[in-house]
Amino acid sequence: MVKFAIVGLVGTAVDMGLLNLIHLKLGTSLYWAVFWGFAVATITVYVLNNHWTYRRLGLPFQTQTLSKYTVVAAVGLAITEGIIHLLAVENGLYYNLAKVIAIVIVFFWNFFGNRYWTFRAKP
Repeated sequence: MVKFAIVGLVGTAVDMGLLNLIHLKLGTSLYWAVFWGFAVATITVYVLNNHWTYRRLGLPFQTQTLSKYTVVAAVGLAITEGIIHLLAVENGLYYNLAKVIAIVIVFFWNFFGNRYWTFRAKP
């Protein structure tokens, strides 16, 4: 879980950095900025998890693994967008704080979804 958390911190930096760059500097809507930050961070985290966190499992790159990872990420994105909408848009919470809350919640979804489904070693 420590390696997963380190990779998550890298992903968080990419996600938050792009979210703010796209939303504040490019003037893109909050929802699209959340989407693009999440998407780029998800790809970054997939590569790092596949080559470092779960390397010991000896899982080669497979379309099936990427497909499973994409499903877990898509659910995580839906959760994130819902939290952003509920907290920031509907209730006026600063969007970066709402995003941090979403990251904490989605971290657990991603960890368990990927650990026990995507990167599960075959018996």
